[in-house]
Amino acid sequence: MKLAILAAALLLPLPALAQGTGTPGAGFIAEWDMSGTGAVTPADVAARRATLFEMFDLDGSGVLEPSEQTVMARTIADREALDREPGKGGGHAANGPGKIIHDAMTLAFNDSDGDGQITAAEFAAASDRLFPMIDRNGDGVVDTADFGR
Repeated sequence: MKLAILAAALLLPLPALAQGTGTPGAGFIAEWDMSGTGAVTPADVAARRATLFEMFDLDGSGVLEPSEQTVMARTIADREALDREPGKGGGHAANGPGKIIHDAMTLAFNDSDGDGQITAAEFAAASDRLFPMIDRNGDGVVDTADFGR
């Protein structure tokens, strides 16, 4: 249960960075810009998702089994509910990539061999498919220009 709470906390935006900036996407960029460049790159997406995979792989097996997928799905549902609350989405909700990111956490998006489990390799490969979906203007980075479209 403590790991599920930790997982939920890590999926949440960084409120201090996301609020009050008035910049579309600031919360998302602060949360997913793993390299600190001010924009989210394909490498940042891969690194962030690797962290998320490790978080949800509760037994450390390198595979998200159905019980771990349930925790992941519950965490995502909680995050989606928070995104719908005014002022709490941190850049994930309105005109941002939140729904795409959340949908990319599902079994359907990640289980390429259809065995009902998600391996670390499958999750990493899915990260490569995810990036072009959130890079709305196709310039190779996700920055404020990708929000509000």
